[in-house]
Amino acid sequence: MKRNFSIAVIILSFLLALQAQETVKISRSNSATIDGKIEEIEWQNAKSFDLKGGGKVFFKYDGQFLFVGVRGVAKGWSHLYLNQDEKVLILHASAALGMTSYSQNESKLWQPANPFSWDLRDRTITAETSKKMADYLAKNYWVANNNNMSNSSEIEFQLKPQNIDKPFFLAIVYATDAKNPQYFPASLKDDTIKEELVYGNTPNDLKFDCNQWAKISLESK
Repeated sequence: MKRNFSIAVIILSFLLALQAQETVKISRSNSATIDGKIEEIEWQNAKSFDLKGGGKVFFKYDGQFLFVGVRGVAKGWSHLYLNQDEKVLILHASAALGMTSYSQNESKLWQPANPFSWDLRDRTITAETSKKMADYLAKNYWVANNNNMSNSSEIEFQLKPQNIDKPFFLAIVYATDAKNPQYFPASLKDDTIKEELVYGNTPNDLKFDCNQWAKISLESK
């Protein structure tokens, strides 16, 4: 009986992993403007999904950049997680932008490379701010609006994946309260939603499980 139960658990875990890794294919479309306004016409060709707990996330791809729009239920902030080159990149957008990366140690626990370094605190989008955002994108391969620039409950990310020909794993967290964040995909239960990390700190010994994340495939045609 115990042996049959163990086999059933293994099969169930395998099926859940397959379900979590279901590929989200994003067709090539037009670009989006990073201004914190997820406008219907601009994002009409986007793929959209519900955030677990409320809100939505939108995906677009213009052949060079991936655009991710995150709509919360109230003013808040967002984390975008990427798994690339055996690292987890964390892109944070709140009243400022910040980023860090995590790598696995020999114990399979994830350790931060550095604390978040904060930038782009501008409260309005001017010609000078647009120049800063373009420079930030060129230097860091991503940019977003902060939550003071326009609609305080909408964050738009623009990022350039390192290898667009290969699928990669991605997760989204939106929070008005770090104790109870909203997230995508709904299977997310790892430390991407850990309260201390969601606040914008960089705790040690985290457990990330990319099998729970969305597998993104960008279609060039």
